Amino acid sequence: MKTICTVALISALFCQPALYPIQPPKTPQTVISGHGWAYTVPFPVKNAQTIEKLIQCESQGVNITRPDSDGILSIEILQYHLGPLNTMQSSTWALLSKASGLKGSPAIPSDAIRMTDWAINHGLLDHSTYARLTGLL
Repeated sequence: MKTICTVALISALFCQPALYPIQPPKTPQTVISGHGWAYTVPFPVKNAQTIEKLIQCESQGVNITRPDSDGILSIEILQYHLGPLNTMQSSTWALLSKASGLKGSPAIPSDAIRMTDWAINHGLLDHSTYARLTGLL
C-alpha cells in the first residue's frame, strides 16, 4: 500500500498538465510539395502552385546538379543554369540576384523557392525552359 501511495504522490507532483499555451510559429510558413517530396519554407510564397509544377518538372523534388542540354550545369531543385565555364558569373541566379537584391544560393531549396517566387512576381518566368514549353508563361 505504501508503494502505491508513493507512486500516486509522485504522479500528482510531476504529472501536471501543461500550464502554457502552445503557440503557432511566429513566422508564416509555406509547404511546397509534389509526388514524394516536400519543402517547408519560413515565408509566404505567392506562386506556390506554379513553383510546385516547376520543381516537379525540373528535378522531381531532388536536390541535384546535372548538365543541361547545352552541357552547362543546372543546380538543384529548380535547376538554375550556371554561366560560362560552369561558374556563378553570368548565371541565371546571378542575373536574378542582381535584379532582385536577394542573396543566397540556388543549392539551398528555400533560397531557390524565394528567388523563383520573386521572378514570377516580376514577370521573369521566361528564364525557365519548362515554363516556356508548357505555357506557364
